[in-house]
Amino acid sequence: MTEVQILVIFVAFVIAGIAKGAVGIGLPPIAVGLMTLAVPLEDALAIMTIPTLVTNIWQAAYGHGLLRLFRRFWTLALTATVTLILVAATLDKLGSAQASAWLGVMLAAYSTIVLLAWRPRVSRRAERWMNPIMGAASGAVAGFTGIAAVPFLPYMQSLDIDKDDLVQALGILFIFLIGSLTVALFRQGAFDATNVIGGIAAILPTSIGVWLGQKSRNALSPEMFRRVFLIGLLALGLHMARGLL
Repeated sequence: MTEVQILVIFVAFVIAGIAKGAVGIGLPPIAVGLMTLAVPLEDALAIMTIPTLVTNIWQAAYGHGLLRLFRRFWTLALTATVTLILVAATLDKLGSAQASAWLGVMLAAYSTIVLLAWRPRVSRRAERWMNPIMGAASGAVAGFTGIAAVPFLPYMQSLDIDKDDLVQALGILFIFLIGSLTVALFRQGAFDATNVIGGIAAILPTSIGVWLGQKSRNALSPEMFRRVFLIGLLALGLHMARGLL
């Protein structure tokens, strides 16, 4: 690994960590997107998994609702895990650049619609049947693209849930999604000694970024948090969609 690649990876994880700490999302697509400036996509996905798992464990534990939120979303986690592994094993094309770009288009379109006015709402009563459906759909998309974002993130933002519970719930669910992705990537042979060492080394810049992001999140009002959340989704979508240009 060259000095330029090491520098790009370091900067990518600091920036992605800030987004993760501030709004609870963004680490995989931002880190992978920035790393691909200097690192092949499959290697970027493999490097991303280790610091992402570590930060999501931190995010899941950063609050007081761990067991309560797990009971609320366990069916989403289960169906996402099973579907991701099955789709990845069937297609064996994780991290396709074209698929990730189309995912970015959908993410950008959703966030734009909601920022302009329309905001979907999912009631607590509807969660019982929506959670497993959204989990299966999200796992299928992640199993094809290597990024867990749609419809998972739009769905989570549509729920009746406060900002701290939302961030903690995202951490819990991403543990399952990234864990499943790690299994699928390992099966594809994406991990080698360089990627594993790079992933472990990336924990430090990611942790610095997450800490900075958490400090900024505590200073935001609920409405400002919502706007930052959606603007973050839009930025992620546009960044990912650049592959179609």
